[in-house]
Amino acid sequence: MLTVSGPGIAPVVLRPDGRGGWGSPDPRWRPAHALADGPVRVVLDDGDPYRAVDNDLRRHGLFAFGTLTSGQRDHWRATWRAALPMLALAGQCPLVESGLLGCVVPMTRPPGVTGRAEGAAHSSGTRREAFGAVLASAPSGPATLAATLVHELHHAKLSAVSDLTPLHTAGPPRRYWAPWRPDARPFDGLLQGAYAHLALADYWQRVALAPVDAELRDLAWAEHARCREQVGAILPTLTGSRQLTFAGRVLLTELAALHARMKADPPPARYLARATAYVETARLTWRRQHTR
Repeated sequence: MLTVSGPGIAPVVLRPDGRGGWGSPDPRWRPAHALADGPVRVVLDDGDPYRAVDNDLRRHGLFAFGTLTSGQRDHWRATWRAALPMLALAGQCPLVESGLLGCVVPMTRPPGVTGRAEGAAHSSGTRREAFGAVLASAPSGPATLAATLVHELHHAKLSAVSDLTPLHTAGPPRRYWAPWRPDARPFDGLLQGAYAHLALADYWQRVALAPVDAELRDLAWAEHARCREQVGAILPTLTGSRQLTFAGRVLLTELAALHARMKADPPPARYLARATAYVETARLTWRRQHTR
C-alpha cells in the first residue's frame, strides 16, 4: 500500500493493481496506461503535464499530443504488439526486454503529415535527463515503430555509456556536418547520430532480407541504403579524430567494422544510387549554408 499526500491535499491510498502498476478507487487518481504488461511494463505516458515543455523539443516539431482516447491507446497497443516480432526479426528485442525502455510519450506528428502508410513521416526523440523514456508520434505501422525504438534507444544507450566512460575530449562548438541534420553539430552529436543511424541501417537491412511483403521490402531497402550512406559519409571524420579516448576508439572500430559487414548484402543498385544522391545533395546544401 502507498499513500500520496501533500499540503492541503487529502491523502490518496494506492494499492498494487497486479500488473506492475498502482490503482485507487479515488476519482482523483489517474492511472498510467500501459503499452504492455508483464515482466517488463512499458507505460504510455499521456498524463505528465511537464512531458514536453523544453523549447529544444518544440524547435524539432515535438509537441505533446494531449490525453489519448481509448481508441488511440488501442491503436498504440496493437501497433506495439505487432512491432515486437519486427524487433525480434532484427535481433533487437533486448532493447525492450532488458528494461532499457520504461515509457513512451505520445507526441504530435510533424505539421502537414496525414498519411497512415508504413514509413509515413513521424517525430521522435529522447532526453539524456529522462533515461528510459522515448517521445514519439503515433506510429504508422509496426516496422516504423520498431525502427523508432531502435533509433531512440540506441541514443539512450550511448548517452548512458558516455556518462560512465568518456568517449572523447571534444568540446561543445557546433562545426560538423551531419547528413541527417541541416545545422552544424558538435562532435558528440555527430557521434550520437552515427551510432543511432548505423543501428537503423542494420535494422532495415535485416528487415529487407527477411520474408516480408514487397512494399515493406522496398521501404526497408530505401531506409537501409540512406542510413548506411549517411554514416559512411562521416565515419572518416569520427575515426580520424584525435579527440577520441581509448574507449571511443574501441567503439568507432566496431562501428566501422559493422558498416563494412553490411556491404556483404548490398541493396539493389537503384536504392544505393538514390541514397548516394541524397547524401551528396545534403552535403552541398550544408556547404552553401555554412561555408564562408
